[in-house]
Amino acid sequence: MIGRKNVCLLLIGCAAVFCVRMAAAEDELREKALLGDPESEFALGNEYFYGTETRKANPVLAAHWFRKASDEIPEAMFNYGICLDRGLGVDRDPVAAAECYRKAAEEKCQPAEFNYAMVLLNGVEFRTVAERSKFKDSDIPARDPEKARKTIRSLADRGYLPAQVELAAILISNRDDVSAKEAEKAFELVSKAVKAPDAPARAWRVLGDCYFAGLGTPPDGVKMIEALEKAASKGSLEALSRMGYCYEFGINVKSDPKKAVAYYERAAKAGLPAAMLKYGDMIASGEVDGKGSDDAFVWYKKSAEADCPEALYRLGTLNLNGIGTEKDPELAAEFFSRGAQLEHPNSQYELGMLFLKKDGPIAKDDRAAFFWFNRAASQGCAAAQRQLAVCYENGTGCDIDLEKALVLYREAAKNGDVEARRRLNR
Repeated sequence: MIGRKNVCLLLIGCAAVFCVRMAAAEDELREKALLGDPESEFALGNEYFYGTETRKANPVLAAHWFRKASDEIPEAMFNYGICLDRGLGVDRDPVAAAECYRKAAEEKCQPAEFNYAMVLLNGVEFRTVAERSKFKDSDIPARDPEKARKTIRSLADRGYLPAQVELAAILISNRDDVSAKEAEKAFELVSKAVKAPDAPARAWRVLGDCYFAGLGTPPDGVKMIEALEKAASKGSLEALSRMGYCYEFGINVKSDPKKAVAYYERAAKAGLPAAMLKYGDMIASGEVDGKGSDDAFVWYKKSAEADCPEALYRLGTLNLNGIGTEKDPELAAEFFSRGAQLEHPNSQYELGMLFLKKDGPIAKDDRAAFFWFNRAASQGCAAAQRQLAVCYENGTGCDIDLEKALVLYREAAKNGDVEARRRLNR
């Protein structure tokens, strides 16, 4: 009969043998990888990426082995793209990541097809203006929404879950002009997606949109809130922010400023720039006990530091006019410039106005002013449309063109600009 002590020793011995065998197998995998076997390089990269019982996770080594295997294995190319996209084990390079997705997508790697489609749909995602400035325009993949939607639809038809969710979001993206057939398709897709064990948070959020607007299903405020809460529980910061909005304005729930603050605060502290701005607004409006305008300004700055375009514009306006802070036109110009580069139309307009000033915080430059008015006007900014018309009327930064001026005055007046209406009457 084996005693308890001997049983323990036997178990320890078995465990030791198991670990030795595991280590030997891993050493064999490493040896094959060092000899240049792509499958072993890819497998070794995965082990370093996720970690195993005997091999610690190491993003630097994971990125190294994915890169080594990437020429032969599309999934390794995709994984290396993920490392570049997230800055895992390598310096973050979203442009190089997009190229990895493109190459792996050509080999029909579905996750890569999807990620590259999202690049074509939304553009390369830069975290800051400074990061964007490292790349030439010619190096950055151009957006191609039509091609993106075609790829997403194809992936959805092939049963790829993230693509099915994204297709649903695309179908209902223009709520004012969505057909009954498209709405039903979107609702069908996300209703099916949320039943999957690995249902992404975005599926629940899009389902909430369907219930909110009555797309493919009768409007249902209770189910909308349930869907958003589920998305929030799965880590969707956007869902947290939307829940805050619902409680702030009483959308399908009883208005509750304290709950609104709680949701905004959670999303803000988790790093959502738009929620940082909104949390600052709630503080500024006196909804957060023990916090005042200085605390609100801190959150505005955090949001701006994360390159939230609206926060950059807000801080530019506050610094330009000395509201809540000392007047600082130079700092205002910096904020407007950063917002303008992120395609925020009001920031572009304000930057253009600063370029027109003779004694402003930046050197007078009529051509630069015209450039930014044109960018903002193309996005429907009425004030910029009117100011661009003034440029064409007077030849400021461009050749005089009264016909273009008239068209722009009309467009600005149509969009509610009072000064444009006055000039038209003139």
